[in-house]
This record gives sequence, C-alpha cells and structure tokens, in this order.
Amino acid sequence: MNTINATACANLKLNRGRNLLTGIAIMLTAFLIFSITTLGSGVIRFQFHAANQLYPTYHIMYRDVPEQTAAELARSADIEKLGLRQDTAQIRQEDTICRLIYLDETGRELGRIDLESGSFPVEKNEIAVSRGMLQAFSISGSADIGDEITLPIQPIEAHGLGFEQEYTFTICGILPTPEAEEDNRLYSALVSEPFVRELLPASERLYRVMVRFSNARCYTTDAIIQKGENIAEAFSIPKGNISENSPYLLANYIDPTFYSAIAVVLIIVVLAGIITMYKVQEFGKLKALGATSKQVRSIVFREGMLTALLAIPVGLLTGTGASYGAFSFFLNTFSSNDALGEALRAAFNSRELPLLQGWVYFFAAAVTLFTIAVSLRRPVRIASKISPVEAMRYDGPGCRTKAKQRKGYADISLFRLVRANLSRNRKRTMITLAALSVTGVLFLSVSAVLSCANPSEIAHDRILYDFELSIYSVSGDKMRPEFEWTSIQQDNPLDAALEEQVRSIPGVTKLIRQLSTDVLLTDVYDGDELWSTSVSGVPKELADAMEKSVIQGKISYEELLDGDKIILNKKAYNWSPEWQIGSRISMLIEDGGRQIPKTFVVAAIAEPPVYLNFYAPFMVPSEVLEKLCVNNQTYHWSIQTEPGQLKAAEAQLRQMAQGNQFLRLRTFEEELAERAELSGFTSAICYLFLSILGGICIMNLINTMTNSVYVRRRELGMMQALGMSEKQLSRLFRLEGLFYTLGSLAFSTAFGSLFGYVFYVKAKDSGFLSIVSYHYPYTQTLVLFIAIAAIQLLMTWILARSFRKQSLIDRIRFS
Repeated sequence: MNTINATACANLKLNRGRNLLTGIAIMLTAFLIFSITTLGSGVIRFQFHAANQLYPTYHIMYRDVPEQTAAELARSADIEKLGLRQDTAQIRQEDTICRLIYLDETGRELGRIDLESGSFPVEKNEIAVSRGMLQAFSISGSADIGDEITLPIQPIEAHGLGFEQEYTFTICGILPTPEAEEDNRLYSALVSEPFVRELLPASERLYRVMVRFSNARCYTTDAIIQKGENIAEAFSIPKGNISENSPYLLANYIDPTFYSAIAVVLIIVVLAGIITMYKVQEFGKLKALGATSKQVRSIVFREGMLTALLAIPVGLLTGTGASYGAFSFFLNTFSSNDALGEALRAAFNSRELPLLQGWVYFFAAAVTLFTIAVSLRRPVRIASKISPVEAMRYDGPGCRTKAKQRKGYADISLFRLVRANLSRNRKRTMITLAALSVTGVLFLSVSAVLSCANPSEIAHDRILYDFELSIYSVSGDKMRPEFEWTSIQQDNPLDAALEEQVRSIPGVTKLIRQLSTDVLLTDVYDGDELWSTSVSGVPKELADAMEKSVIQGKISYEELLDGDKIILNKKAYNWSPEWQIGSRISMLIEDGGRQIPKTFVVAAIAEPPVYLNFYAPFMVPSEVLEKLCVNNQTYHWSIQTEPGQLKAAEAQLRQMAQGNQFLRLRTFEEELAERAELSGFTSAICYLFLSILGGICIMNLINTMTNSVYVRRRELGMMQALGMSEKQLSRLFRLEGLFYTLGSLAFSTAFGSLFGYVFYVKAKDSGFLSIVSYHYPYTQTLVLFIAIAAIQLLMTWILARSFRKQSLIDRIRFS
C-alpha cells in the first residue's frame, strides 16, 4: 500500500464519527436517487405497458366527418393509416344499450378489435356479438356462429334515434365481453359496410376517422396533437371534433425517463454540498508536512471514495426494499375492477415487466459518486491554493470576517454564540436555509392541492344531502318520444303526491325541489340548428348558496324575482366570452309542446356548486320558471334523512325509483365512493413524492447540524474549559437547529402557501380532481414541523452524546 492510500485509510479510521455521518448522507443520497428513478421510471413504464395493451393505436380521431372528407384525408401524404368507424344503430332495452358499429379493416386494427371465434361481418346481414350482449338482451344463450337472431334496432340519425325496426342477422363472430361493458350495461356489436349503406343514406353517414401519422417516431405528443389540429384545419374539421388518443400517445412518444431526469436533477442540485467542506484544515496539515496539491487531492478523493463504497451499497439495498413497498402501495390504490389496475398488477406479479433495472443501480451509484466529487472539488481547490496557515484558519466558503469588523461583548450568552456562528458564515447559512426552504415550499405546494381534493367535499358539491331523486330523460329518440323532457314534464312523476309519499318516509327531514327547463338560444347556432341548452331553477331554500356563488357583479335572490335578469355560469362565460354582465340573451323556453320567447339580461357571473345548477349555463329563481311555464319543470329532489334511518329510507326511495321508468336515484355514498377512488391514484403518487421531498429536507438538516458542530469541536471544547456546562452545550445545539427549523418553516409557510394557492387556482380552473374549494394543508405543515423538530432533537442528543465520549483535552486538540 503506497503512502497516499495508507493516509486515506488512516484518515478514514481516525475520523470515524465524521465519516460515519458523511456515509449516512451518501447512503441517503444513493437511496433517494435510486428510489426516485426506480419509482418514476417504473410507474411510467408499467402504465405505458398497460396502455399499449388496453388502448387503441391511432394517434388522432376526427368525429362527424363526411364520407367525401374521409376519402380526401386518406389521400393525404401525412397520414400513414386511416380507419373508419360508423355508429350505425342502437338497441335499447330499459337501462341496457347495444351500439351497432361498423369498422373497416384498418379501423379494427387501430382499435385492437379481436374475435374470440368466427370472422368479421362482410355480408349485409352478418353481425359479430358478445356472449354478454346476448344474455343482456335475453337472447338464447345457446346462440352461436351461423344462428339467426332478430333485433329491434333504431338507426342513429343526425338529430337522434330513428324509428325502431326489426332486422334479422346471422351471427358470424363472437366478440369478447369486457367487464366494463357489463358494469355499464353498454355493449357493442359489429356490422358490415353493406348494412350501413342500406340503413343510412349518404347524408346521414358521418364517420369517426382514426389516423396514424407518417414518421411519427420523430415527434413528441405535443407535436402529434399540433399536427392533427393543422390537418383538421386544412380539411375544415372543427376543432371540437378532434380527439387525441392521449394514453397511447403519452405511452409511446415521450421518453419514459423524462420525469425521472427532472427529479434527479433536482436532487443533485439540492445535495451538491453533501460532503463536509471543512476538511480544508486537514489539507493544510498535509501541505505543511510536504504533500503536494496533487497528493492532497488524491488523498481526499480516495478517502471520499472509500466512504462512498461502503455507504452506496447500503443505500441501494434500502432503496430496493423501499421501491418494492412503495410500488406495491401504488398498485393497491386501484380498485379490483379497474382495467388499468388489473393490467398493472398482472404485469408486476408475472414479472413480465421488471420493476428493478440494472442500469438504475449503476446510474444511482454513478450520480452519487459524481455528487461527492463535485462537493469536494471546491474545498480541495481552495486548500491547494492557500498556505498551510490560512488553510488551518479556513471556516468554509463565504466566511470573510476581518478583525476590524468584529464586534465583541462584555458578557457572552448562548444566543450570542449562536448568532456569531450563523453570521460569521452567512453564505453557508443562507444556502442551507434556502435548500431546506425550497424543499418545504415544494412539499406544501403539493400538499395544498392534495388537501383541496377532499372526496367528501367534492361529493357534497354534487349531491346536496343524502339522496338525489331525479328525472331520467332521453332526447331525440323517435321510438321513445315519451322520454323527451318536454313530454315527461306534462305528466311529471315528481309531483305533489309523490312528494307527500317521500316526506312520509320515516327519517326524511328535508326535501328541496329544483327545476330545470330546456331552452333554445335564438342567437347561437349549432350548425344549422339553434343551440339547445338549459336553465336551472333555484329554490328559495338555496338563495344564500346562489348569492355566495357570484364571482362577478352583485345581485340578490329577491332582485331576480322580477323575471328579467339571469345569472350566467362561469363555464358558459368561458365558452362564450362575448357574454358580459349587461348582455341580453334571447331564448325560446320549451314548455311541453310550446315555446315561450324570453329575453334575459345577464346580472352576474357565478361559479356555483353542481347541486345548484346541475351544469346548466343559466340560473334563475324557481318562481320565475313556474310563472313562465304551465307544466311541472321539477327535475331534481334533494332529500335529507336522519343518520340512523339512512338505509331504511334508501330502500323505500329505491323502490319508488325502480317502479317508475322516468326516475333515477343517486346516493351521496355512491358519489363519495367514486370520488375517493378517482382521487386515490393521484394522491398515492403525490404522497410518494412528498415522502421523498421530506427525506431530502431531513437529510439537509442532518448534514448542516453535523458539519457545523464537528468543525467547531475545538472551539466548543475551549468554551467548556471556560465553564460551559454539558446542559448549556446541548441547548446551544438545540438553538442552532431551531434557527434552521423555524427559518425554513417561515419561508416554506410563506412561499409554500402562495404557490399552493396558485396551484389550487390552476387546478380548479382546469377541473383537476374536481377540486371545489381551498383548504390550507395544516396537517402536512404540522407533520413537516414535527419531523424537522424531531430530527433536530435527535441530532442534538446524538451530538451531545458523542461529545461526552471524548475528554476535554481531546476536544481541544481536535482540528
């Protein structure tokens, strides 16, 4: 062993305590880099793998495309493949629907349509069906390929469903029955092109065109979407008729390591100073003994590498276990009937796609070693340039205290000692505080969005009380004109008699009637037709909620009762920005078989909860609609019950709903379960991210406290020789840690609250997780404070205990 290696090994043994803490920091660095990269790339790879199994392979779909335009698109040099889909007819039986769909050969390829047996339809009377569809429509379960079945079909026309007609098909193929079809009672069957041409005239054939672009491998997702919009504009396809296949695009046209790279870069920046920078004094000793600058660099580098070689494997092993646990937790956030979750779990359990990858181990180790080399570079460079005497006095970058600038005190206290230590190296103090604060800001910003995504609050935004009994209506069905809302309201089941029955149910404490009326806007067109929308009637009981929802303008419920003013929903305002407060909106109110012309003035713009307007773009008091309309416009009942009689009341309400084909019952518990499942996946990802941010924050605090204490061991030993007690020494450590704790929390709270609110506003406007209102993340803030304070107290105890193991003489000798 040569002198440089021997010196490096001797330093490693001599400074066991300091190197142990440095090793812990290196271990944490390797752990975090490995975990983030593994989880980041793993989640993305597994989701992309599942997306490629589940989702169609087209890039863009254009809806409602005429046959001639589709033919012109097929000749475009930018399009590699083009598939056609035509929704031809529909079969309806109570709440079960089956769509008869035509797909050409390329459409079937792009849509990943396969048969369990048989062949695809070619002849006019051929059809491919699923076993589930046959059972749902009570068709003989023994029906098989070659058998004839007669189905009551309704052609899908431009303005709705046509009249029902019976058609006899021959089964030519059997389709699989996806679980989602059975859950939603919505099935699909395939028919042939001759059948489409016979059933629908050319003017009624509007295709869904699925396209894959040429040379797409060199594009990103955004570039493909932009290309799709450009082609749509060139062929006069409205932008609203463009639908991108987002899951497939994201799975194939964005580098899966993109997000991991961002996270790793963040960690490298935050951890750039992980190795203690106070070995400059030791370098000065070596130079005084005759070591050259090159030899000093070699000794320090080899000592750091020896420490890293011991710490990095531990970090990688702990990261492996943590990654498996975190990924298993992520998979468990999907419900058992979620197709994406099932595909992810199948790929993970079958080892079809490995979570752990060899390159990640190498990458994490290489980045950690690079971080160590970078963090040692500055002190080594400084030590090689200054004299041995100056190196012995070195106290870290940024420390430029001059004797004439020093301010002394007649009496010394712990607070003054803390202040002196923090102020004599302001740069180091501010860098550490900034690193901690940035981590805290990110932590609280993400936490703010999560705290706003409250499933219970979101469910209450949609269902006011325990139950919602509402009308079930269908527009444009020629075979079932009785399901038109204008028809139902003439003999509305939500009448006084049923209301009396509901109020008599034991446990029912409140029932609120809410109205909804279809209207045609006389100045807004949907193609050649007037734009059809609705006006919501708000009852007196919800007047306060309506007034509180106003975000522009000011008007009271009583002022709206004059019948000339209306409140505009913010979402409709975004859709039609020319509407302002004071705008006049003319409409035809549909009341049974008659139309009532009416002009309203926009009095205010509101952002109402769903239970107030049920997505209608306009709101007026219920009394206004009742005065204008002859028929019963009641569309929703919000029903509240006593908690102890909730189940019994639900059973009676469900019996009423099942006894009338025009009624549907929705419960708050059903809505809550759906919202909780929807937010579960996003919350799991975010909480994993937050835990990693918390680890970075804690690691920075540990490094700062240990570095600060170890470099001043001789100074602290002299203080103890002058009379400082062990208790005072512990208090000194706690006060210094408290400065970083309170300082970082102050910055994190201030800027984290600001950015968190900005994120909330953006998330709410975009509809992310259906966020309703802002909630400050008090719990997450408390957790952050407790974690930092606990680490500070633990480090204080460890450092004080380490000091007690050495004699006062050894402490004073330390350098």
